[in-house]
Amino acid sequence: MEFKKLILILAITATIVFGCLWGSTYAYYTYSGGTSLNVTTGNVNTGVVVVFNQSEYMNVKTGVPIAENDVDAYASKTVFTLKADSSILNGYDVAVSISLINFKIDNDLLVNDLRYDFSCNDGTTTKTLVSGSGNYIDDNIYNSGVLPLGTLATSDGSFNINKTYTCTFRVWLQETGSDQNHLMNKNLSGIVRVNSVFRKQ
Repeated sequence: MEFKKLILILAITATIVFGCLWGSTYAYYTYSGGTSLNVTTGNVNTGVVVVFNQSEYMNVKTGVPIAENDVDAYASKTVFTLKADSSILNGYDVAVSISLINFKIDNDLLVNDLRYDFSCNDGTTTKTLVSGSGNYIDDNIYNSGVLPLGTLATSDGSFNINKTYTCTFRVWLQETGSDQNHLMNKNLSGIVRVNSVFRKQ
């Protein structure tokens, strides 16, 4: 009888400990992730909210090369919005830095045929922060696992705390007319990370 009670107590204790560990791990991951885990909304830093239309995860397997005039329709993309809380950020210089972290790319894609761009629209104007190719991805980027996409800042007029920005990261294989079969079914992946900093003017 004593042995059965001991087993029961150990089982209950193990369940409670496991539940506590799982809960604290989930809370830590949610807090440290920096972006939304439920894909719809998440506070990245105090004062700036990021809302992902699809997901912050970018996972592309290259397909058929795309002609230049078809990029808007067929390029793989991640879309999200940035909204500043002007009641918090009024009177501050603000810089919002966007990058792709945990960035991984197949070596075959480190060529000019792979294209990507990142742009943000404030409702009236679209600003392209970066436009590049696989050639741009050097050893520093490849080894660090971080692909910088650009910065919006109040100091240069590219960021206004009273506006909402719709930002789009696109990636595609540019059709060249030559044999590009060796570039198809290759992988590129990463997580969109948005960080903001602000200081008193």
